[in-house]
Amino acid sequence: MAIYLDNMAATPVDPRVADQHRAAMTENPANPNSSEHALGIKSQEAIERAGLALLRAVGARQEDILFTPGASAALWVAVQDAIARVSGRLARVAVTEVEHPSLLAALRRAEADGRLTLSVIGVDEDGAPRLEIAENALREGVDLLCTMAANNEVGTITDIGALAALAEQYGARHLVDASQAAGRIGMSAILRADLFVVSGAKAYGPRRAGALIGKLTGHASRLAHDVFGSPDAPGAVALALAFTLRASERESDEPRIAAMRDALQSHLLANVPGLRVNGSGAARLAGSLHVSTPHLPGEAVIGRLWGKVALSTGAACQSGVPGPSHVLSAMAIPEWARDGAIRIGIGRFNTEDEIAEAGVMIAAALNAATPSRRYA
Repeated sequence: MAIYLDNMAATPVDPRVADQHRAAMTENPANPNSSEHALGIKSQEAIERAGLALLRAVGARQEDILFTPGASAALWVAVQDAIARVSGRLARVAVTEVEHPSLLAALRRAEADGRLTLSVIGVDEDGAPRLEIAENALREGVDLLCTMAANNEVGTITDIGALAALAEQYGARHLVDASQAAGRIGMSAILRADLFVVSGAKAYGPRRAGALIGKLTGHASRLAHDVFGSPDAPGAVALALAFTLRASERESDEPRIAAMRDALQSHLLANVPGLRVNGSGAARLAGSLHVSTPHLPGEAVIGRLWGKVALSTGAACQSGVPGPSHVLSAMAIPEWARDGAIRIGIGRFNTEDEIAEAGVMIAAALNAATPSRRYA
């Protein structure tokens, strides 16, 4: 079996979460909207308890919570909420250019439909939003500021506290995509946002479960029900457990994961001439290692590791899309680094022995007999 190092795309489901999910599917068979019998009420109560447990796990005060079929769905609802809050003019939205493709697509569709105006905030070489550009956009008037707590490709941790302060200063609502961050880093700055999104797929929880936390307009809430249908009680229960486990185990897991990442990074730098580590100038998620080889395209590296080590060239939602990702294109890095990039994601179920074994294979794959490109 291949060594799994694609934890930025999706984490393996924790067996404890899988057991809870399985049990909840049999214990809560009813539709939670079926209020005419006891089992329907029981299912609704399970969702309410899961909501409270999730809020406690992420450290949020008592807030509204909308369970969704994944983070992308939650981000879409947040866009609809921003549009619904504005009357007599178009909603004004500012977004960093490295946000998740699903959010960027939702915003661009709404802009094309004449429902909002969009301003884009550039990033630096590490993929971090440029605060001066964000402030300029906010100064001109913004209804919703969209930021990502941790980048889903290079793992850069955003200075959400500084962005939250700017949003508060200029009176903009703030949406934070915390899909990669929640369960991996502290949440104090993220909790300042008006809305934030968490994902089970990045926290060893159920794949198709996410949540949008914060107050929504009635229109957005009704729209979510119309589109997504009845909430999934077992999914909500499993999601809450996943984050409860992350809250209790994160502080012991993440340093170990960071140590494995650092060991792998050191091995690759020592054995791959000209290797570039992307995002290394900023704080990164513990398990994130994004590198570029000058020797061959990233797709070729992935091919050489097929069946041995599972990793990727970028976000799973862009698999098969030719050319570098929008994240790498936004970063001021050399063309060869964009073309020769691979994304490695280490998680809590990886072992030191696996990382050592994978390191040998990845280093061999990153090298080529004859370098095909210059690196300068």
